Amino acid sequence: MTRTTSCLALVLSTLLAACGGATPPPETPEAEEPKAEPPPVKEEPKAEELKKEEPKKEEPATPPAAPEIPKSAATIGGASISDVTPEALVAEMRKLGWAPENVEINHGTVGKYENIEFGIAKGNDKGTCELVRRAATPTGSSGSMMSPKDQAAMHEKLGAVYLDDKAEVVVMVIIEGKPAEAKKVLDKLVKK
Repeated sequence: MTRTTSCLALVLSTLLAACGGATPPPETPEAEEPKAEPPPVKEEPKAEELKKEEPKKEEPATPPAAPEIPKSAATIGGASISDVTPEALVAEMRKLGWAPENVEINHGTVGKYENIEFGIAKGNDKGTCELVRRAATPTGSSGSMMSPKDQAAMHEKLGAVYLDDKAEVVVMVIIEGKPAEAKKVLDKLVKK
């Protein structure tokens, strides 16, 4: 038995040496983890309170409507020059022999003014016909083209100009190098 006891002592000492010589701690029952409490319930704000708290959204800026301006008494093809369409203006120039069949019309609105412009030609003579007036629907851009009055002053030395300042509309006919011919064409085009 001595041999068995010595073997057992040897095995136990080897095990103790392997474990660092420490005795294992006594088993203790694991403490129960505290139960998680549900987070406090936040009361949802009522719809009325939400409306008060939300900043009011600004609606996109719409361009201001053009102020009421009197229509011009002068006409082109029976329509006031305040209302004449680009196609009707070209048709009247065609009747006078100055607009070719396939004419390119430049038509646009910048700020509060509308512009209609196209090239004219008869024989070897060439030029432009242009109408500038208050736009029915102004754009919301911060810039604007020159007023009809300013454009009339700028073009009167180049050709013929009819300005209706009260209606804020100008019709300009320019024939390169022939202002007298431009005046004759304008007088036939615009009925005053």
